[in-house]
Amino acid sequence: MLSGQVLIGDAPADTGTVVLHRVSPTFTGAVDSVRVGRGGVFEMPLAGLSDDATDDVFFASVRHRNVLYVGGAITDTGDLADQYVIRAYPTVAAGPRVSLPIRVRNFFAVREDGGGGWSVSDLFELRNDLQATVVASEAGAAWSYALPPGAVDFEVGQSDLPPGAASFGGGRLHVSAPVPPGESVYLVRYRIPAGEFTIPLEGVTESMELLFREPAGDLSVSGLMSTEPVTLEGVTYRRFAGREVAPSVVAVGSGSRLLPGSGLPLVAAMLALALALVGAALAFRSRTRTAATAAGRRRRALVEVARLDERWQAGAIEAEEYDRRRTELLRELEG
Repeated sequence: MLSGQVLIGDAPADTGTVVLHRVSPTFTGAVDSVRVGRGGVFEMPLAGLSDDATDDVFFASVRHRNVLYVGGAITDTGDLADQYVIRAYPTVAAGPRVSLPIRVRNFFAVREDGGGGWSVSDLFELRNDLQATVVASEAGAAWSYALPPGAVDFEVGQSDLPPGAASFGGGRLHVSAPVPPGESVYLVRYRIPAGEFTIPLEGVTESMELLFREPAGDLSVSGLMSTEPVTLEGVTYRRFAGREVAPSVVAVGSGSRLLPGSGLPLVAAMLALALALVGAALAFRSRTRTAATAAGRRRRALVEVARLDERWQAGAIEAEEYDRRRTELLRELEG
């Protein structure tokens, strides 16, 4: 028996429907649902669970103010030792007074064949410190950010952005998906046809890294410091970085290659060393992230499973696409 409680922030929910989902190598879908009772509590049978971990994953979800929230993954009876909690949040409309700081931004650039332009993978890790989920409003998207002028061929990478939740227009990335409290990771890819370009920075960016895959040719970068390169599996990335970067513009042009620390005062050299130890690159972090981060990826996969179930039940997705996406999510859950 799955016994739990739905909370809105720290207060018990007074209404709602809890949906139980099951994910296995042969089945994905909603298997049961129940209305929330007084005090936000609910109970429902959970068949097919044993004392030993299996390939089956169960979890429960609830919608509050049209935002989907999920509880933790259940793989064996030990996961039922404590009360199962699904925590939802109030919502706040996006607007000029709602700020979502950028905790980390990693900008990966690779020279295109011929040496003209760049292929870019742009990673944003933003933080919602509000005790509320930010949603799109008449004022605009739930979150929006300026991209380098002249960028083309936009696409969304695997991250917290669900399919169809991002659009590109007016030189900006627009995210329509709700942004819940905590950290969210958005990855977008695009091309910059020109060899020289600028990167607008809006608000304060706590950690910014600009990484060029070698060979990148002669570069000059203003707005960030040159620091130690990073090598992964024989591939070297030239790095420029900064901490607590104020709203500004980073300019990338042609010029002489700067050596880390050359011409820098002692304080700057110490900061460069600290930045070298931070290592915020996504490819590198995937090998060194803590168990908490792995749990975060797992939770994101569960949210996507619940969304997939809803789309399938509503007839909004074709069987082929459903099976493909289901296989990808199952792989994420197993990882």
